[in-house]
Amino acid sequence: ILCDMANIKPIHPIDVRDTLRQLGERVVIARKAAGWRQVDLADRAGVSRSTLVEIEKGSPHVSIGNYLAALWALNILDDVDKIAALESDSHRLMASQLPKRVRNG
Repeated sequence: ILCDMANIKPIHPIDVRDTLRQLGERVVIARKAAGWRQVDLADRAGVSRSTLVEIEKGSPHVSIGNYLAALWALNILDDVDKIAALESDSHRLMASQLPKRVRNG
């Protein structure tokens, strides 16, 4: 993460900002398709309405847990799970051979 020294705010790479914005748009579309108001989704996801508004904007300041809770409430969390899954046996084998810790030096 880069830092803007004038404001001391983190500046996320444009790819990160674009992806979060797209994810927020997807949440809006799925919420509207379900016929839910923001408060309905916020209640189902266990977040405040203001947090949901930030999710729908694609804010990088919302925890990933809150993003995932909104996706879960919309029943679209499985799509994200595909990203985190170790799909192939070779990926699982490689992961099992990684050191438990990475040390400096």
